[in-house]
Amino acid sequence: MHFNPKTRDKLSELIVTGCGAIITGCCALFSISTLATTLLGMDIDDIADRAELIFEGEVIDSQAQLDSNSGIINTFVTFRVIDLIKGDLGGSSLELKFAGGELNGEIVEVSGSTLPMLGEAGIYFVESANKDMLNPLLGWSQGHFLIKNESGQRTVHTVRDNPVTQIQSVSAIPLAIKAPKLLIQDNEGIAAGVTARSRSLTGNQALSVADFKRQILDLIEN
Repeated sequence: MHFNPKTRDKLSELIVTGCGAIITGCCALFSISTLATTLLGMDIDDIADRAELIFEGEVIDSQAQLDSNSGIINTFVTFRVIDLIKGDLGGSSLELKFAGGELNGEIVEVSGSTLPMLGEAGIYFVESANKDMLNPLLGWSQGHFLIKNESGQRTVHTVRDNPVTQIQSVSAIPLAIKAPKLLIQDNEGIAAGVTARSRSLTGNQALSVADFKRQILDLIEN
């Protein structure tokens, strides 16, 4: 699948500035198209502060649709909102639009963007529920956390399934000694202040959902 000029123009118009995304190119291979992007790393303080909505939820529906005007495949993901941590929501469900998806044998992927999967449970930091964006989650993978059931306990993990072991504010660190923000080119990026460990390492107990939410609320309130 190749993007026509009109489609490329539409992709370039999508609002991505909030998470520091830079569209760098588009390549096609058979029926799989990939839009390459580069993201600017963020602090967890900024993500918690700037998110329009933060919620614990579960994906209950996912539908790919072709935009007849632009030729872009988008996926509309519906969440059941279990716990609204921040923001206002007029109901118990929320639909978010993500660029990319699979439709009629054609696949469009946005590099660095992970589509929430049907049945997935997680905690989501939403930059905007209404703006036209490649990925409405703030910082993409940096604002996308999975909830897993481990030994009877619900714990928090990154989109790459690495256990999150600590959330720590970095806003008070002087700029002179603060690590520079990194460019992220895949979905492995995590925000500064979030500690995640490889599953191959022992003794790294992931934060419980309750502890994770409490630490995020501490960031918002302080």
